This record gives sequence, C-alpha cells and structure tokens, in this order.
Amino acid sequence: MARVQLRLVPTVLLCALALVTPPAFGQSIPEAALWAGFSKTTGKKIGTFEVSSLSGSRLDRTMTDTAPVLFHVWSSARDPGGEGPVLVAALQKAIPGAAIFAISADPASKTSNLIARSGIGSANAVSDAQTLVRALGSPSAPAWIFVAPGGEIVAYRLGRLESGLDGVKALFKAYTRETVASDKPGPTEWSTSAAPGTASVPAPLTVAGLAALNEGVADSSFAQAIEVEIVAELNLARTQPQQYVEILRTYRKFIRGNYFERPGEITVVLNEGTKAVDEAIAFLERQRPLPPLALSRGLSLAARDHARDQGVTGQTGHSGSDRSTMAQRIERYGEWQKTAGENIAYGGESARDVVIQLIVDDGVPSRGHRTNIFNASFLVVGVAFDKHPGYRTICVQDFAGGYTER
Repeated sequence: MARVQLRLVPTVLLCALALVTPPAFGQSIPEAALWAGFSKTTGKKIGTFEVSSLSGSRLDRTMTDTAPVLFHVWSSARDPGGEGPVLVAALQKAIPGAAIFAISADPASKTSNLIARSGIGSANAVSDAQTLVRALGSPSAPAWIFVAPGGEIVAYRLGRLESGLDGVKALFKAYTRETVASDKPGPTEWSTSAAPGTASVPAPLTVAGLAALNEGVADSSFAQAIEVEIVAELNLARTQPQQYVEILRTYRKFIRGNYFERPGEITVVLNEGTKAVDEAIAFLERQRPLPPLALSRGLSLAARDHARDQGVTGQTGHSGSDRSTMAQRIERYGEWQKTAGENIAYGGESARDVVIQLIVDDGVPSRGHRTNIFNASFLVVGVAFDKHPGYRTICVQDFAGGYTER
C-alpha cells in the first residue's frame, strides 16, 4: 500500500538548546512572545565573538551593550528557499529601527544569492558566523535568539517563526527604552498572535445555517465548489468547536501508531500519531465560538496565484517563484486591514481533509496553522485549491482582519 506523508508549510525542525539566564530589567518576557512560541531563558549571556557582515561592517559583543538584538540562525541546506531571511526582511520592514540579523555558519558562496533575493540589507546578514553561533549557545538552525541590552539572552524560539510578528514587536518594546515598533503591523506569512475569544461571539450555527451563510456570500462565482466547501468547513470549526471535537474523534479512530489508515484510501504517515489529535481535541474543548469567516474574492485571487504557481513549479512554502511574498500577492487585488496571515496544506483530497490537517497541525510544534484558523482577529479569507506535482494537491488560505477589494 502506498504511503504518502501530508506536509504543512512551514515545516518546523525541533532541536535542543540549553539557554539559561534571568531576563534583563528583572521582568518576564511579554505574553505575546510566549504566544508566538518564544521561551524564557535563565542564566545565559551571549559570548564573545567577532564577525563581518556581508557589507564588510565589523560586528562583535559590544553591539548588544545598549540595544536589543534578534538573531535568526539559519542554514541554506535546511532552508534552500531562503524563507528565514525573507521573514527577517519582513520583520525589519514591520519594526523600523529594530536590530535584526540573519546569521549562518555556511560560507557566503552558499548564502549570498538567497540573502540578495530576501531583501535584507547586507549589513544585517552574516555568513561564516561560527563564532557568533557559538556565542549564542550553538543552537541548530533554524532558531531565533533575542538578546537584551547588556548581553543577556532572554528568549529563544526553536524552529521557523510562522506565528510571531506581535511577539517580536512586544520583545523589542519591552527591552527598548524608546519603542521601535510601528503602530500598524505589516502583513506577513505568519499570523499575529492574539488570544482567542477577543471578538464578539455569535450564536452557534446549525449545519443548515452554516450552508446558508456560505450561500449568502456576496459573490462566490469565482470559487470552485471545493473552495466554498473549505470555507464552510473552516466556519464549522470556528463557530461550533464542540461539534468539531466529534469530527476529530472519528478521525482518531483510523490512526494506528504513526499511520492514518482509512479503508479504501492512501495510508498517511504521521509525525505524532494520536498525540497531536488529542491535543487538538483538548484545544477545541476549551475554544469559544468565533465569528464565521467571509469569503473574499481578492484574497482568493491572491491565494490562487500562489497555488497555480506551485502547481507548475512543484515548490512548497510561502515564497513565489517570482519571489513574491504573501503580502505582495494579497496587495495585488486590494487593501488588507488590521492583520493578515497564510496557511498552506498539501495532499488533502477533500475540504474536511484539508481543515483537519491544519487544525491537528501534526509535526508543527507551534500549531501555527491552527492559530490562524482560530484567530479572532481574522474575519475574511480567500481560498485556492489546485493540483500539485509532488503532493497531489495544494490548498492556500489567505486570512485578514478585513479586506477592501480593488
């Protein structure tokens, strides 16, 4: 029997990092940073180092004496598409004045092209950075290390930062005497992290009411039937999380060890087996109903651009073959409000397959795709479903707090 692993993007690589020190200024790291997956450290200071950026400027331990610095440790071998540097560039744009660096132990011959495409200034990129990586505690790439003024490592995030803009802004605000965070967050490939339940909560919808809701979308003629079904499935989970618990319990019955085996279907290889499903069930049991998402034509067109692109190239991830970011794609067709984010799932054959995959978030420790679905700040969504040469199907979902069509 064929075995195919369904993948979510971004994929998170877990690795061990021993960092321990009390946070600077005698405070805990902000709650938003914890929501974004950062962990507090105890007892660790950045070590001595001396490196040169790609622009030739000299960097050493003194750069952390008076201002906070965020380091992204990345590897071209583990991130051949350069998603990490692209996120660094997005953070630099969203938080003007913040010191954010992409550092790699790889030689410049392997990193310079990716850095150039990412949009990072060469002064904020370092290759051959073995001494700096060691000074940060030798974390395995990818990792995000936040150093407070005075050199104390106060927070770290292992893996990709798919759900962290607000957390990073909160860290810089907490450890900068004059805030550098802009008032309006920039759209990124991750969601802003907001505690669930912060929006007004509607009365639970019946299944018939849910169907009527999606039929009442102002214009869904641009969408395929399965795309409308995916919106309905997302809304079923958001508006009736308790009902979705039963759907996940049924799904769980077909898991044997690390394999999902439903009669007549392709066997799916899982990373966590029932563990991730049980965690998702526990999450939904606590989750308050949220407002349904409205289907947006402009966001759907942006999602379709990316789905069709990867359907031809066979690539994965949030960067287009034309180097477009999610923000650039959604701004082709209108103007977003408040916040924006993107989910991508590969391999799902039905609307329910896609949504279960994203809610369970098997193999993604941060559960960032689930966070997007249950983010109360998201009120509109665009969906695109297409074929993918490597994983059979691709589903792109672009979310926003609001969206004005052009």
